[in-house]
Amino acid sequence: MLVAGTLLAGLGLILLSLTHSYLLFLLVFIGPLSFGFQAGFNQATLAVVAHWFRRKRGLAMAIVQTGQAIGGVLIFPLVALAVLKLGWRTAAVLSGLVVLTLLPLVLFIRRSPESMGLLPDGDRSPAQGRHASPSGLTPPLDDTREFTTREALRTPTFWLLAAFHGLRNVPYAGVTVHLVPLLVWKGLDEPAAAFYVGLTALATVVSRPLTGWLGDRQSKQMIGAVGVLLGAAGLAVLAYGDGAWWALVLFAVLFSFGDGVNSVTWALVGDVFGRAHFATIRGWISMFQSFASMPAAVYTGWVYDRTQSYTQALIAFVICYGAAAIVLWLVPDPTRPAPVAVAASRSLSAS
Repeated sequence: MLVAGTLLAGLGLILLSLTHSYLLFLLVFIGPLSFGFQAGFNQATLAVVAHWFRRKRGLAMAIVQTGQAIGGVLIFPLVALAVLKLGWRTAAVLSGLVVLTLLPLVLFIRRSPESMGLLPDGDRSPAQGRHASPSGLTPPLDDTREFTTREALRTPTFWLLAAFHGLRNVPYAGVTVHLVPLLVWKGLDEPAAAFYVGLTALATVVSRPLTGWLGDRQSKQMIGAVGVLLGAAGLAVLAYGDGAWWALVLFAVLFSFGDGVNSVTWALVGDVFGRAHFATIRGWISMFQSFASMPAAVYTGWVYDRTQSYTQALIAFVICYGAAAIVLWLVPDPTRPAPVAVAASRSLSAS
């Protein structure tokens, strides 16, 4: 998955530079480019982390995903400069070549610790060898928290986690797409607005590993709920602040927590459902999350077109963050369906 995703993402960027119609541009963008980045840089990477870490899973996922925030701080300005100086087509080709240079790193990644005779978190055990399968797919025999995808889908825990991730992502999608216009609405010029966009990404570099570290030591539900409430506070500051520099800095720091808890709440999915089917379970939750967040940016623009203000949209997003905190707090420990019910279900599906 990592090899295929990296190849598709790199080649997709190069193909993007060769498009000369809007339809072809869309096909390349939502085809090899988006699929490559999702498969190679999003889904597969967190699945690897879920297999390799258990008690340090929150921090490990946070460190991996912090790379996205670092890209916002360091790489995005370089890409923007390349677009301005060389044109977007040349910038796309150069970006694709940079992505393809990451392929050798993939060769150092192993599917699971069991495939190397190890335990998660780097622990070693002489007895681990008899628990491992040749492919490294089988979790240790003493790992009791392993749900199949079907079992997970039958629990309220799954649907509450899906609802949380959908609600959490609505404000993030609705605000980040319009962040520069939002800051211009608060009285900034575009260069100053771009500075605060970078500051928000920089704040995420700090908040994400911090929440991951805390999540491994405290309740991941509590850390996630507090994080989205801090994000809601940041949006309230943006909505009702006067555009002063200190208010915008406070917004950037608080809002970063709403996105920063993303890692610790994905780690929670691995904690409650196990490692063996983490990628598939996360894929289902990601699908619901994407459908929920798709209308968010359109809604933000529609509100501004009607009112010449972003206030109503920001209030709605504050409510979404608050609802997400409540939903996450209510997530119960999952319970497997009764064996009889599972057997009956399998019998029906077989027939």
